Amino acid sequence: MKLGRLVPWIAGVAALGALWVWADRLLPGGDAGELRVVAPEECDLNERACAAELSSGGEALLDLAPRPMPTLQPLAVTLQLTGQDPEWVEIDFAGVEMYMGFNRARLERVNPGSYRGEAVLPVCASEAMTWAATVLPEGDAERGQVQFRFVTRR
Repeated sequence: MKLGRLVPWIAGVAALGALWVWADRLLPGGDAGELRVVAPEECDLNERACAAELSSGGEALLDLAPRPMPTLQPLAVTLQLTGQDPEWVEIDFAGVEMYMGFNRARLERVNPGSYRGEAVLPVCASEAMTWAATVLPEGDAERGQVQFRFVTRR
C-alpha cells in the first residue's frame, strides 16, 4: 500500500531529473563555462555593432539593425567571425527575465567568416526586455562561445 503512494513521487522526481539533463544539453548556455557574455554596459547593440573575443581565439562582431531594435519587425542580422569559418550560423534569441519561446535565426555564409540573416523578436508585456543573443556555429550549442545581451523597449 505504501509503495503505491511512492510510485508517482518517484516518477515525478525522475521526470524532473530527465528534464534538467535535457535542458542542460540542448538549450544554449547550459554549460556556460566557456561562454563569454557581453553585457549592455560593455557594448550596447542599440547603439552600435559589438565585438567579443572568442575563447578559441578570434573574434565575433554582431550587428543588428535598425536601431533602436524594434519588436515584431524584421531585424537585419550581420555577423563577422575571425578564427572560425562554419558553413552557417544560428543566433538564438532568448529572454533573460522570462521565457519568450524558441526563437532562432539562421545566418547564411556570404563570404568566409561573414554571415547574414533576418530575425524577428516577439513583443514582451514588460516595458523593457533583456535579450540574450547566443552565437551557435552550425546550430551547435556545444560550440557556442559568445552571448550578446541587449534591451528592447516598447
